[in-house]
Amino acid sequence: MAHNTSLVIVLLHIFALSFLNILVIGNGFESGEISCLRSIKESLEDPYNKFKHSWNFGNTMIGFICKFAGVGCWNDVENRVYSIELSNMRLKGQFPRGIRNCSNLGILDLSGNDLTGTIPSERFWLMFLTVLDLSFNNFSGEIPKSIVNCTYLHVLRLDNNQLTGLIPPELVLLYRIKNFSVANNRLSGPVPMFYNLTFPAESYANNPGLCGAPLDPCMAAPAKFHVLFKQGFLVGWVFSTVSVVVVIFLYTPWVPLLNATTKNNKRMKEAIDGSQGSATTERSKNVKISQLEGMITRMSFTELREATGNFNTHNFIGLGKIGIMYKAVLPNGWPLAVKRFYESPSFEKQFVSELFALGRLRHNNLVPLLGYCKERKEKLLVYKYILNGNLYDWLHVMEGNDKILEWHLRIKIAIGIARGLAWLHHKCDFRVVHLNLSSTSILLDKNFEPKISNFGGAKISSSDGALFLDSIDIDSSNSSFVDSGVWELGFVKKDVYDFGILLLELIIGKEPIEINNYSKSSNGSLLDWITHLLTSSSNLYSVIDKSLIGRGFDGEIFQLLRIACMCLNPFPGRRPTMLELYTKISILGERHGITNDTKILSQFEIATPSTSNEIVEVEIT
Repeated sequence: MAHNTSLVIVLLHIFALSFLNILVIGNGFESGEISCLRSIKESLEDPYNKFKHSWNFGNTMIGFICKFAGVGCWNDVENRVYSIELSNMRLKGQFPRGIRNCSNLGILDLSGNDLTGTIPSERFWLMFLTVLDLSFNNFSGEIPKSIVNCTYLHVLRLDNNQLTGLIPPELVLLYRIKNFSVANNRLSGPVPMFYNLTFPAESYANNPGLCGAPLDPCMAAPAKFHVLFKQGFLVGWVFSTVSVVVVIFLYTPWVPLLNATTKNNKRMKEAIDGSQGSATTERSKNVKISQLEGMITRMSFTELREATGNFNTHNFIGLGKIGIMYKAVLPNGWPLAVKRFYESPSFEKQFVSELFALGRLRHNNLVPLLGYCKERKEKLLVYKYILNGNLYDWLHVMEGNDKILEWHLRIKIAIGIARGLAWLHHKCDFRVVHLNLSSTSILLDKNFEPKISNFGGAKISSSDGALFLDSIDIDSSNSSFVDSGVWELGFVKKDVYDFGILLLELIIGKEPIEINNYSKSSNGSLLDWITHLLTSSSNLYSVIDKSLIGRGFDGEIFQLLRIACMCLNPFPGRRPTMLELYTKISILGERHGITNDTKILSQFEIATPSTSNEIVEVEIT
C-alpha cells in the first residue's frame, strides 16, 4: 500500500512538472536551459547538419531537450543540462553567448570545429563547469581571466587556436585542475605555476613568447636610467653630508662619560606613569628606563667615536631623516650599529621616544637596543649590528647588482613584520604603535628575519588609555588620555595601512612614491588600482618585480596582493587587525616550511628591572 502511494506521488510530480513546463512555454516564457540551447542553435552554423536536425524546440514534454544530439541532462525527468558536447562537427561561427543560461552545465566541449572570434571575457563563466574544451578552433584574442570563476574545473584545453597575450596568472587559483593545455597558440609572458600540479612543457609548446618553468627562464628587464641617476645623486649627497658632520665633530669639545646612578622601583613607576613633576625652567629632564637585564648601557662618546673610526665614511651604513647610521666594532670584536642624531633640538623628541620604546620592549622582530650616549649636543643610540642591512636596499638595487630577494624570503619577511606589529598592538603589556613603518625601518639579520626599527615617532599607551610618552609633546609632565577609538582608527590602523604599502613594495619592487604614482595615473585610489591589477593580467605582469615572474609563485602573489588590498582600505575601520593579517600570511609561509607559530604572540617580553631592583637614570641635558 505504501509502495503504491509513493508511485502515485512520483507520477503526480512528473505530471505537475510537465504541466508547468507546457504552461511556461505556452505563455511565451522559456527556461534558462531552453534559452541556452536555442542561442547555441542560432549562433552556430552546422553545414553538415550534425546536430541541428535533432534540436526541435516544438516539443513541450519535460526532458525533451535531453534527447538533443550532443546534450546530456542530469536526469531524464527535468530540463537541466549537464553536458554540451559538439566536438568535431565542423561547426562555424563564434562562441555562443547565451550559453551562460545553462546554469547547471558541467561539461562544455566545442573542440575540433572552426569557431572564430574571442572567448567571452565578461564574468559569465559557469561555476559548476568541470570540463572546458575549446581546442582545435580558430579563437583569437586573450584568454579571459574570468575562467577562474569555474572553481570546479578539472580540464581546461585551449590549445591549437590563435590566442595571444598573457596566460592569466589568476588561473593558478584553479586548485582542482588536472588537465591543462594552451599549446600551439601565440601566447607570451610567464607560465603560471599551478598550486598542486606541474604541467609538462608540451602543455605550452609552440608559443615562442612564453617563458618560465618548465620552459626557459624569463629574462629580467633592465633598470631605467633615471633610477641609476637618482641613486648616484643620493650617494653624492650622503658623502657631502657625512663630510660636513665629520668636520663639525673635529671642532666640538667632548666631556667624559657620566656615571649611571641607580634608583628604586617607586621612582621607576613614577617615570612610567608620567606622574613625576617638572618645571618649564628646568634645564634637564630625567627619563627612567629599566635596566633590561644589563643590556641597556650608557656608553661614552669617546668609546663610540673610536669604535666607528672617528665616524669614518667607510663605516657609513645609512642615512636617515634624523641621523646617520655607522658600523662600529668594539675592542673585543663585537660589531654594533650606531645612530648619530643630527644636531637639532627637534630631534630630542625622537631620541627620547626611541630610547623609551626600544629600551622597554624585547621581541624577536624588534631591533635590539643595546646602549645610548647623551653628551652635550651629541645624541647616539647603539643597536645590535644586523648583518643584511635594511629591506629597502634589497628591494631597490642598482643595475648590475646581483642581490635578489627570493620569494620565500619575502614571505618570511612579511610574516615577521606582521608578527612584530601584532605583538606591539595586541600582546605586550603596553599598547605601542610605530607610525613610521617603511622598508628603510626593516632590518634583516643573517637569516633574513626582519627587525622593526626607527621608533622615533612611536606612541606608547597603557591599557587604560594613558598616553605616557607622546613623541610629539614629550615636554608634558602629565600623561594624557587617548580615546580608544582615536587610538584604534587614528594610530593602529595607520600601522596597518603602512604594512599594506610594505607588502606592495615586496611584490612590485618599487618605492612607495612610484607605487602612489601608479594609482594617480589611473585616477583612483591605491585600492582601486590593486583591484584593477587583480582583474587585468597584462597590467599585473607589467608592475610585478621582474625577478618573481615565471618562478611559480603567481598564486601566492595574488593572495598577498589581496591581503595588501585589505590593508589599504580608505576606511580605517574596515582594515583588518595585525593579528588577523599575521594569521593570513602565516598560511602562505607554511608552503615554504615557515612554522605558523601563533604562540609567539603570547610571549610577554616587556623588559623588567634586574633582580637588584635597580634602574638606570638617563640624564637629558
